[in-house]
Amino acid sequence: MIRINLLALGFLLGQAQAQQPLGYDPQLAVTVKTSSGKVVVVRGPQVPVQPDPDFTWRWGVRKVVKNSSGQFTAVHYSGSLGAKYRDAAVFLVHPDGRIDRLKNDTVLDIQWTADGRYLLGTGTNTIRLWNLSGGLRQVSYQDIRASRVAGKTLCLNVNWYSPTTGQLSRTTEIHLAIPSLTQVSDKDTDGNATCEAHP
Repeated sequence: MIRINLLALGFLLGQAQAQQPLGYDPQLAVTVKTSSGKVVVVRGPQVPVQPDPDFTWRWGVRKVVKNSSGQFTAVHYSGSLGAKYRDAAVFLVHPDGRIDRLKNDTVLDIQWTADGRYLLGTGTNTIRLWNLSGGLRQVSYQDIRASRVAGKTLCLNVNWYSPTTGQLSRTTEIHLAIPSLTQVSDKDTDGNATCEAHP
């Protein structure tokens, strides 16, 4: 019954958004200077021109980060509808000024690998890795609590829940090889978030 209600809500929200003309909000524009000296503007996701206060996503710029070579820039937007629903958009600016929206970009955070060749996106239960051409690889876990690039691996803290009680049973630190995202190690962390990104 809950699933049907969520599907119905999604349909209604989609219908409400579909009936509104879409455009770009100038407040979401991000100006990026490429390594070749070109200045481009990332306009962000399209939003309703005349928002309906009951059915409109609120968007903001979450993060703008260059890779280690300074040639590529990632722009991460986050959107919300009330306190319960979240969305995201990630754009990649190339050295020649081309702007691509990345596939499957609903993530909570982004970070570059140390070599600057891959962009990692962390969601609540999915890790996404994009190469500089926009190609995507992903893996899923039950509940990702924290992530951090650690050399040639990605460090994750994952919460595991008991299938019988639904209660948190353990937290592990998992290391995934970059770029394959294959697991290379894991250990219990007694509930600690050992993989939180350093400021």
